[in-house]
Amino acid sequence: MLISKLKPFAVAVFVTSSLALLAQGSASFGQSIPELAADRVIALPPSDPGGAPPVLTAVALSADGKTLATGGDDHVVRLWDIATGALVREMRGHTDWVRDLAFDPIGESLASASDDRLVKLWSMKGEALRTLPGPEHPIFSLAYTPDGSTLAAAGYEARIRLYDPRTGNVTRELNTDDAEVRALSISPNGQYLAAAGRNGHIRVWKLSDFKQVHDLVAHKQRVRALAFSPNSNLLASGGDDRKLRIWDMTTGSEALSLPSRSGKIQALVFCGDDTLASGTSDNGIRLWDLASKNEMLRLSGHTGSVSSLDYHPASGTFVSGSFDTSARVWKLEQEGKLKVARQALKIAPSADGSRK
Repeated sequence: MLISKLKPFAVAVFVTSSLALLAQGSASFGQSIPELAADRVIALPPSDPGGAPPVLTAVALSADGKTLATGGDDHVVRLWDIATGALVREMRGHTDWVRDLAFDPIGESLASASDDRLVKLWSMKGEALRTLPGPEHPIFSLAYTPDGSTLAAAGYEARIRLYDPRTGNVTRELNTDDAEVRALSISPNGQYLAAAGRNGHIRVWKLSDFKQVHDLVAHKQRVRALAFSPNSNLLASGGDDRKLRIWDMTTGSEALSLPSRSGKIQALVFCGDDTLASGTSDNGIRLWDLASKNEMLRLSGHTGSVSSLDYHPASGTFVSGSFDTSARVWKLEQEGKLKVARQALKIAPSADGSRK
């Protein structure tokens, strides 16, 4: 039976019962945020016998949602089968920390960026396709255009390089006012490229003509994460000042801000136009309902800083990577988990006894 067809009392009973399945040791309904444990935990192995498991700083889901890529401080890129959690293959070639990963939207290759100052392209079979000419600095962030024709890369310098991944050539360079670019994001409609880093500013260009359209004084400290909403109307930002801010791309003004957190914001990803997930240095993953500006769900289990997030909308697969040397997988659309959490948020009693 659809929730919309239930009477108010029945809705409350249905949602309360459903959230009881989600909550892990939470208090009574309406007094705490429900928590959801991972469907699968992938514990990474040491790259060498007798070594320590790697700290994870990058996770990415393939275009079909069937493959998870991970990377971290052991310099190794790994591919995992989402359905089974089995390790598919390892790709070795980087000589320093792997900072970011990006599957091309066509599903033919994977890009990796590293402190070794290189961007490498790999086939889905694990073959090294090419190494892209990079700067004399570590590379922190990668982003593909939706058609896969351009790969953007940035790191410990003010320039952003745009590559043609088919040839490996640099097609354009964009300048920022920041000597350290930590985060890149390209809008799903292919219209905008956003970059931010140490000085807390966000610079946004239109990719059609590479003209700068916004220069946002967004944060007082380093920005570590940017994410566009699926409809490309909003840009979320977060970093060391622990503030989550949402920007309107039409006007360049702040659309809303979310409550400050106890941990630094390390990663952001949208799970729908009105749902934003944040990963933080206090080991947490929080899902926010933008309409109400409230936290609606917590994804629990990590015991180290959450450094990377990704979401596959067609399958509802959500993945995270952490300093605790594990990746975790949630199936958020199974049994309508997001819908249940949002419905509970709407009917939960507020402090004055009214209903939200």
